[in-house]
This record gives sequence, C-alpha cells and structure tokens, in this order.
Amino acid sequence: RGSIGIPRRECYRMRSERSTMLLSLFAACGLILAPAEKKEKPRELYEISSENVDVGMEPFYEGNMEPFGVVCVGYVKRDSPNHMLLKELAAATKVSDEALYDLQIPMAAALDWQEEESLQIVKRTYAAKLWEAIELPPLDVAPIEFPGKAGKAWKKKQLRQWLLDNGWATINYRIAGYQGKKQPFPFWKYFGKGNAGGVGLIMVKMKDVHDFGVQFRAVRAFRSHIDKLEKKIRFAVVEKSKSTLEMRQALKLGTDDDIESEFFLIEDAGKQDQVDNHWHGNPKKYRLQNFSEEAIQSFFDAYYAGKLPTFWASVQEGKVALQWSDVQLKGMDFETKVYGADKEVGLLVAFFNDNPDHGCQQCVHARKVWDDVAKEVSRTKALKRIVIASLDQSAHEHPENLVPNKLGQAVVVYYPPGKASQRKKRRQVLHALSESFSFDSIMARVKDIAFDLAEDEEEL
Repeated sequence: RGSIGIPRRECYRMRSERSTMLLSLFAACGLILAPAEKKEKPRELYEISSENVDVGMEPFYEGNMEPFGVVCVGYVKRDSPNHMLLKELAAATKVSDEALYDLQIPMAAALDWQEEESLQIVKRTYAAKLWEAIELPPLDVAPIEFPGKAGKAWKKKQLRQWLLDNGWATINYRIAGYQGKKQPFPFWKYFGKGNAGGVGLIMVKMKDVHDFGVQFRAVRAFRSHIDKLEKKIRFAVVEKSKSTLEMRQALKLGTDDDIESEFFLIEDAGKQDQVDNHWHGNPKKYRLQNFSEEAIQSFFDAYYAGKLPTFWASVQEGKVALQWSDVQLKGMDFETKVYGADKEVGLLVAFFNDNPDHGCQQCVHARKVWDDVAKEVSRTKALKRIVIASLDQSAHEHPENLVPNKLGQAVVVYYPPGKASQRKKRRQVLHALSESFSFDSIMARVKDIAFDLAEDEEEL
C-alpha cells in the first residue's frame, strides 16, 4: 500500500493520461530525504502489476530518478523467491542494513511482465545528445544487468554487493525532480556506509538546478578522469547556493562563495566515523580551484603519483578578521606556517576548541591568557626567536595527531627550530603548561626555551 493510501497493485492501472497522479504516488513513496526534523517514511518495494505493461517504466523513472541518478528494476514473478528478496532489500533500515539504507536506490518490481526473471540498474541518461555533439560517448546509456543464472533464485549476498557496486550514476548532475521540484543533495549516499570508495565533488555557482550549462561545462573539463576513476570515485555536482550552505559548512568544503568553481576529491568518504580521538580531518582530501585543462591535468597527474598535498579544511574561508594577537593558523596554512617556518625559530602552538558546543570550558579562559602571552612575547626583543600561534580545532582541520580532538583544556605543542623533518620528529606536547595554563608559568617556559636557543646558537 502506498503512503497516500492507494494499494500498490492499483498504482499502475492508469494510462498515460493519468500519469500525473501516478507520479505523485511515486514521489510520495520515494526515497527523497525529508528535512532532518521530519521522520522519513519506511522504504518499500514499488510493485507494478502486469496490467500496466503498456504504461511502461517511464513514470517510475521520472518520479524516482532524482536526486540519486539511479534506480533498480526487477522483472519477477509475483511471490517468487526473487520477488521476496527484492522486497526485503528494498525495505532496508539503518538497523537491518546500514550500507544499503545509505545507498538510497529506489527499487521497483514489474510483476509478471516477462517470462524470464531479470534485474537491472537503470541510470540517468541526461545530456546524452550534448556528449554526442562534442563527439564523446554518452554516459550510462545501457542498463546494468544482474548476472544471475536463468531460472535460479538470486543469492542475497551477491545481489546486495551488486547494488552497492553499481548503484551510482557516473556523474550525478543536479537536476529538477518530479514536477520540476528541487530535491536536496543526497548526502548520505555519498558520505554514508554505502560508499566504499571516494567522492569527487564538482562545486559550481549556478542560479538553480535548471542552469545546466554551468554543470555540463565543468563536468566536460573532468570527463577523461571521470571515465578513468568511475569504479573508485563517485562523482557528483553540488551547487554553491543557500540550499547547500549548511552541508558545505558541515563538510568544511566550498564555503567561500566568492570562488565560482571548486573540485574536491575525497578518498574513503564513507569511513569518516571510523576514527579515533586524534583524527582531525581526512588526510586523503584534495582541492582544485582552477578548471583550466592544464591545471586539471596537473592535479590528476599528482594524484595518480600520490603526490597531492592534503587539503586541511576550514569552516570559514576567505578574509577573516583576526581576533587575537598571536599567529592564528588555519587548516590550509598549518603545515606551511608551522613546518615551513624559518628554521631559526621555535613555535609554541596552542590548540583550542573555541566553539562552546564542543565542551572545552577552560578554552575561554585559556584564550585570554594565550593572547596576553602573545603580546608579551611580541614586545620582548630577547624572545624574537619564539613564535606564539594557535589553532581553533572547532573551525579548522589539521594534521597534528598529538592533540586530542575533544579537549577539556587547551593543549600546547612545541615545534623546535630546524628543517620540517626535524621539527616534526622533535615536536612535543608541553603537558605542564596545558594543565596549569597560567600567564606566569607559560612565560617562564617561553623564557627557558629562548635561553636554550641562545645557548645552542653560541655553541654553534
């Protein structure tokens, strides 16, 4: 029974002139994720009787293809073992099968439509003529057939894995859904348990999802690499608009709206919760902001060679007013300003969680103390080889795994003078400072460090 009260076996007893009501049912029953405050309806298999063969599957495609770019259709005998298996998989919950639940692939059973039972994944074929016009093969034209044996019951384990492996559009454009409605980006499809690979997000500014030219030009620039990586990376377009701002802020990606186009490549996108308390961002995350042919080729050459620098993200990008007197580090410049600093200086970096929601109550007091320390060091000539810096973990990712992600108090790490490799090897947490965090104790330690540096210089 559909969610608006019409029995499913009646759904397809309509002809094409009544397709509007049919599509309304599909959209109402579909997997389109509702806003967070609304409870999602239980998922189930769409069952379409043989009386509706002449209507075809187009109404189902039209009502359910967006925003996922892919659906699954089984041609089965009513109440057969394969029909029952599809019903089970289509009704996956976060508890029963989290990976399949996050995959978000609408599934339908065409009952008694064909003599032989078969199963296929059908993907969106949007822009096929545009690809042909520039002499490139269209994407996702042919359905993907499940390799089951004729006349044999399908095996659940094999079918489930087939869905997880193939339930992806080669490139998931942002297209208006049923009746021209804009659907939210399917976040959990790409960042949930159903994705065993990576994600390639092509973020572009556009007026709305009807502004397809902007999407196509960006995708065209990446086409050769999309073809090469389609089994490893799930590519999708994300519009830089108000509707995606909350998601972009949560990901710390594409938050500077002054930038027209950006590309983010994220490996192991669905495994970001499998981390410990010293994980501060995915180290296999990369960014490109230049969509020229040369820049894209250079980016992927470095990626294939394993030489791309990690993109450590920040909640807010662009010009940000400096609130404190020390060197305030951001995700993207941490390694440059810490490991790439002058070889003659030592750096004291305090790590805070300034967002009160992150539970570091001591960080408020510690911030003020650290600011007083920075002012004192900056006006003391004898301390010129000491750099006082800080990073707000609640706003910026970073590579420092000596520091816990959840802080009860600010943590200070000392990076001694030397080359980047030496600085990284000899860095240490100053536990005594972190525990007391008083101006006097910190300044005493700063002066000790400065004295040691001066002694080392004299010996040289």
